[in-house]
Amino acid sequence: MAKRDYYEVLGLQKGASAEDIKKAYRKLALKWHPDKWQQASEAEKKTAEQNFKEIGEAYAVLSDDQKRARYDQFGHAGMNGGFGGGGGSTGGFDFNGMDIDPFEIFRQFFGGAAGGRGAGGWSYTTGGRSPFDIFEGFTQAGGSGGGFNPFQQEVKGQDINITLRVSLDDVMNGIEKKVKYKHSVADSTGTVRQTEDVITIRLPKGVMEGQKFMSKGKGNAAPGGRGVPGDLVVNIEEIPHPELLRDHEDLVYNCLISFPTATLGGPVEIPTLNGRVRINVPAGTQPGKMLRLKGKGLPSKDTGLIGDLIVNILVYVPEKLNSDERKAIEKLTNSKNCTPTEENRQSLFSRIKYFFTKQE
Repeated sequence: MAKRDYYEVLGLQKGASAEDIKKAYRKLALKWHPDKWQQASEAEKKTAEQNFKEIGEAYAVLSDDQKRARYDQFGHAGMNGGFGGGGGSTGGFDFNGMDIDPFEIFRQFFGGAAGGRGAGGWSYTTGGRSPFDIFEGFTQAGGSGGGFNPFQQEVKGQDINITLRVSLDDVMNGIEKKVKYKHSVADSTGTVRQTEDVITIRLPKGVMEGQKFMSKGKGNAAPGGRGVPGDLVVNIEEIPHPELLRDHEDLVYNCLISFPTATLGGPVEIPTLNGRVRINVPAGTQPGKMLRLKGKGLPSKDTGLIGDLIVNILVYVPEKLNSDERKAIEKLTNSKNCTPTEENRQSLFSRIKYFFTKQE
C-alpha cells in the first residue's frame, strides 16, 4: 500500500511551520500511543500501533530541515537510498543508516530519559525492552523516579470525594481529624485491589462552607495501575449553630427582646463561641438596630483577623393582653413620644434597605 503524504499524516499543509509540526505531533502521538490502547480490542491495538509508527516517521522527516527539504522536492522517492521503510531494521526506520524507533522519537520529544538501546533496542517487534513500558523511570505516586510523564493528566485514577462536617467551634480554633476511607491501589504487577486507609486532615482556622481541600495521589489507582492515582478531595460542610449565623468572619445573633426592654432599656444575655455574655440594650432601641461586639466573631482564613458578633435586635409585640395591660397601652396611643415621625420612618427604612442590599 502506498505511503500517505507526511503532511497529511500530521494533518498539516505543505509549508507548515516547525511549531505547527511539533503541535501536530504532540497531539497525535498522545492520541495513538499504544500504551493508551491496552484495554482495546486487538484490531484497535493494531490500528494504534500503525498510526503511531506512521506519525513517528512523518515527524522524523518533517522536523529535520534537510530531510524535509528533500521530501518537499522529491516526495517519498527522494527518501529511497537515503533512508527506507525499515530496511533491515526490526520495526524501526533506517534514516541515513540510523535505526530510528517511533518510541525513541516519542521519548526524545517529551524529554524522557532514553537510557541505553541494547542489542534488541526498543524495537517495535523485537524481544527487547517493551515499547509500551514508557513510564519506567518516571514519577509515579509514592515513587521516586524522575522525568516527565506526558500521560499524567490523561491516565489518572478516579478522584474520591468525602465530606467533612465542621462546627463553628472548629472554624474558630482550627481542626485536626482522622478520617477513614476506602480506595483502590495497584501493586507492581498492575493488579488493583481495594483497601482502607486513615488520613489525618488538618484544617486551618476560618475555613468556610464549600471550600475544598485536596490530597494528591490519595484517590483510586489508575486502570491497570498504568498512570497516577486520583486525588482525595475533602469538601467542607458547616454544621448549623443552634443560635448563631455566619456572615464570613462575622457572626449574627437575632436577639428578641420585649417591648418594655426596647422602650426602657435593660440587660440581655448573648451567646458567643466562648460562652454567654451580658450586654445592656439602650433605652429606645428600635427593631432592626444592630449592636456590634468587637472581636467576638471568627478568624479570617486569609488575614487571621477576628470578625465581630452582630446582635440584631428584634422586638416582640405581645399577641395577647389582659384588660389592665390593654388599658395601659391605650393611654399611650395618642402620646406624642409614642407616635413615629418621618425621621423615624426614614431611619428604619435605611436599616431595612441596608439589610437587603447586603444579602445580594
